[in-house]
Amino acid sequence: MDGAARRLRGFPARRGSSNIGPTLTFNYTTGSDHYNYQYGYDRAVLPYFGAVAAAAFGFVLIAMVVGVLFSVFVSNPVTVGKCRYFMESRVGNAPFSSLFSAFGGPAYRNVVKVMFMKNLFIFLWSLLFVIPGIYKAYQYRMVDYLMAENPYMTYQRALELSRQMTDGEKFNIFILELSFFGWLFLGALACGIGVFFVNPYIEATFAELYAALRAKAFATGMTDASELSDFMRY
Repeated sequence: MDGAARRLRGFPARRGSSNIGPTLTFNYTTGSDHYNYQYGYDRAVLPYFGAVAAAAFGFVLIAMVVGVLFSVFVSNPVTVGKCRYFMESRVGNAPFSSLFSAFGGPAYRNVVKVMFMKNLFIFLWSLLFVIPGIYKAYQYRMVDYLMAENPYMTYQRALELSRQMTDGEKFNIFILELSFFGWLFLGALACGIGVFFVNPYIEATFAELYAALRAKAFATGMTDASELSDFMRY
């Protein structure tokens, strides 16, 4: 530019006063103009940054713990209750209270334990490059319904029976889930409101799936009426 020489020089970090941390100075010259820039920070603000970082970490940690506890003690029992509600709805008008049927008494403690163990096993298998966790999730797909029908079933038996019921059916379950993608997509287009109308249809479909796999389990001797005594009819 009109023969003007340009130079951009970066000098090594240097220290100023005792309260100033390392600084970096840049000198920029163009023609007769000279510019000087210095970048640094005040050491006095470091404790504040540490306090803010510690508070943020503590908040995230507390939120995670609360989320896990809520899932274990509230969300999982409600999920079991939801399964019971839709199974009862197959034969009549199920009361809304069925959604909370897993709460109260020793059955609640067992439901919490079984659902926790199911999710724990899925999580641990997911650590092996995710795919095994997905496979186990399909294996244990019927545990929620088994607990809805018999909340006193041990977690070992619930996992075992679910594995037996889904044996040879996992791919079919995957295809069934995939068939709902279009419905969910259309529901999401309506500002997400449509999902609230699609979800009951999906849950009712999976209730029918459990009924079919349950009938297969009875026919093949995997279980009997002493273990699965059916759902109360309204």
